[in-house]
This record gives sequence, C-alpha cells and structure tokens, in this order.
Amino acid sequence: MLQVVLQLDGERVVSARPEIGYLHRGKEKIAEYKTWHKWIPYTDRMDYISPMSNNYGYIRGHQKLMQVEVTPRCRHLRTMLVEMARISSHLLWLGCNAMDIGAVTVFLYTFTEREFLYDRFEEASGARFTVSYMRTGGLARDVPPGWEKKVEQGRGCPPRSTSGKAS
Repeated sequence: MLQVVLQLDGERVVSARPEIGYLHRGKEKIAEYKTWHKWIPYTDRMDYISPMSNNYGYIRGHQKLMQVEVTPRCRHLRTMLVEMARISSHLLWLGCNAMDIGAVTVFLYTFTEREFLYDRFEEASGARFTVSYMRTGGLARDVPPGWEKKVEQGRGCPPRSTSGKAS
C-alpha cells in the first residue's frame, strides 16, 4: 500500500514523500503462528478476485521447497482452475470498465460468464470465492464427475464434435 506525505504551502504542494507499506494487514505476523496448511485460507483473501491463483502460488512454493511432485491429473486440473480464475479476473476488468463508459450490457454479459466460472469453482471446491482448494501435493478433493466436460463446453457453446468435423 502507499501513503503519500505532502508538505503544503497553502494549496501548493511543496513536496510529496511516498511511504510504501504504510497500510499493513499483518499477514506475515499471523503466518508466524500458523502451520503451512492452516495458512491456505489466508491466500484466498489476499486477492479475492483470483483466489485459485493465490492458492496455486503459495502451494507451488511449498512443493518446490519440499521437492514434491504432483500427478499429471493434478497439474491438469490446477492449470484449468488457475486459467479459469484468470479469465474471471479479466471478465471483471472488462465488465467494470465497460460500465464506466456507459456500456452496462457488456457488464451484464461479463458477469453472467463469471457466474458460470464461479459455479464450476463451487462444484470443485464447495465455495465460490474463498476456495482454499489446493493442497501441498494435490487438491482438497477430486472434481465431481462431468466437471471437466462442463468446463470444456462452456456456457452457451455447442458441444465439440469428437470426429474433428464441425457439428
């Protein structure tokens, strides 16, 4: 966070001194009293727009330190989840910026698409925002049957043909 200390002469700014880190939530101090596993929920709240990405970054750090390898399926699911979180974040950006210039319809469309992604997060983790889904060496649990197909088909998209030809 940033605080700027201004020195004023009436309404004229004489100097501006930035003080980086002024607003502090004390996450590091809280982490000193938590096990690695118990810290996972805090990563959700650091950036609630993309909690899956924060879970992943934190967990990857553990795995590198402990030299833990995950299964190909776990890597596949994690990649899907993090990419879905990235898309959700971009949809929020696009929708809010569109609304700022008066394009409220774009905002509604982007939030409808985000709901599709949040439904998939909820099916996988049991939560929409504060997912706490990733674990060192894996995930909290496997995704439900049919989950990957729903993600692949997307919202409002026709099913993909398995023959390679358009249906």
